Amino acid sequence: MAQKPLAGIVVLDLTRYLAGPYCTLLLAGLGAEVIKIEPPGKGDLHRRFPPFIGPKGASGKPQTDEDMGVFMLHRARNKKSVTLDLYQPEGRAVFKELCRKADVVVENYSPGVMDEMESGYAELRKLNPGLILCSISGFGQTGPLRDWRAYDPVIQSMSGLASVTGYPDRPPTRCGAAISDTVAPLFAIIGILSALRRREQGGTGEWVDIAMMDTSFFLQPDLLELLNGGITPERRGNTHVAGTPLNTYPTRDGFVTIAVTTDKNWECLLTALGREDLKTDARFTTPLSRRQHIQFIDTMVAAWIQERVTNEVVPFLQRNEVPAGAVQTLPELLTHPQVQARQMIVDLSHPTAGVLPGAKGFGMPIRFVENPLQFDQPAPLLGAHNEEIYAHRLGISASHLAELRAKGVI
Repeated sequence: MAQKPLAGIVVLDLTRYLAGPYCTLLLAGLGAEVIKIEPPGKGDLHRRFPPFIGPKGASGKPQTDEDMGVFMLHRARNKKSVTLDLYQPEGRAVFKELCRKADVVVENYSPGVMDEMESGYAELRKLNPGLILCSISGFGQTGPLRDWRAYDPVIQSMSGLASVTGYPDRPPTRCGAAISDTVAPLFAIIGILSALRRREQGGTGEWVDIAMMDTSFFLQPDLLELLNGGITPERRGNTHVAGTPLNTYPTRDGFVTIAVTTDKNWECLLTALGREDLKTDARFTTPLSRRQHIQFIDTMVAAWIQERVTNEVVPFLQRNEVPAGAVQTLPELLTHPQVQARQMIVDLSHPTAGVLPGAKGFGMPIRFVENPLQFDQPAPLLGAHNEEIYAHRLGISASHLAELRAKGVI
């Protein structure tokens, strides 16, 4: 098997919750050696978050000492685990020794916490001028909201995403997926890879400052209308100014979304609906004129679709080159042939029990055609790599390790 693209890159993982662990999960899947640093005794909180999977199978409560929360089992794949108390001076000293030999540190503490632990960027840069620190937070390391606390729903609201989600006669609604939490790590990876590239070209280390609010703000091209034309985006339900019809319509057994954004799309739709007579109708010759007659078009499309079943409508429209798709429930999505063909659902392995029936996770979303890769190592047990990292990499003696363990440092 070909070497993975990030092989040789050492990442220290100080992340928790979702945004940070997703960033380091992808780095690990791409081949980086990701060393997850966890508090002694308890470890990452998601080790103790149900449902649990272990040698005796899945359950709502741990059945053995080796049981692990499924979120940890999923997000810690291809990572190594060491325990270290960063609030003890000796723990900080060990962490700094790890930083001397690392390429990247990823953290998603509140701004200022790294400085409180005497491990801020200025301090780490003295230890290792080539080190890249990536900090992921709600509002970033600067600005008046720097110290505010935030989770995904708060960022969706404050970034404007919720204000344009939902229907105009109803309250703002957050996106059903944790979009702010899952987009931020993608920008973080771009920043990390860019900093590594610049370092390769003769540069030094870098501090990559990722704010969830920034990345969610960047997701909204409609804001350009407000910036440049004074047009305030509004909640439009499933419609959009980019096209008509662009909406979701009920079938006899579900829902179908159609997105017509070009003149060619419109002509193909009319052919599919048997309404070629409208191709020369002056009311529908441009996107703007079609938008002005949206009620007529939506009524026409809805009347045609409501008499048919979803699995008939979508393939028929696609054969006629109309962009259309079924609104799939999550259970339907899990068995969809496209998801299966792309290996987006894979077995989750337990570190001691191996593959267990029914334990599933997401596959690698980044594909390489010439040299394919997947997550190929299970999440580690807590502290499973203490000896490998501390003794073999840092050269800490067995007696010193025993002393650190007795003090609760590891």
